[in-house]
Amino acid sequence: MYRAIFSRRAEKAFLGLPNNQAQRLKEVIEKLMKEPRTHGTIKLENAPVAQYRYRVGDLRILFDIDDKNQVIEILDIRKRDERTYR
Repeated sequence: MYRAIFSRRAEKAFLGLPNNQAQRLKEVIEKLMKEPRTHGTIKLENAPVAQYRYRVGDLRILFDIDDKNQVIEILDIRKRDERTYR
């Protein structure tokens, strides 16, 4: 099982969410900790923010996977708009 590590930006975004969205994201992150490349995980090409993303409604979890150390580094949680992947 992978460990999830939040960046400061991701932690701040998570704590600023309404309770229902935060609970839903928590469940998805626990799912990603078991299998980070599950159905719905998209590898991003040429994105400077993160290697992978996972969609949860109108939110995107942007993260990197370190298989050697079994760590998922959650870099940001963003609402989907034209600036999400920049």
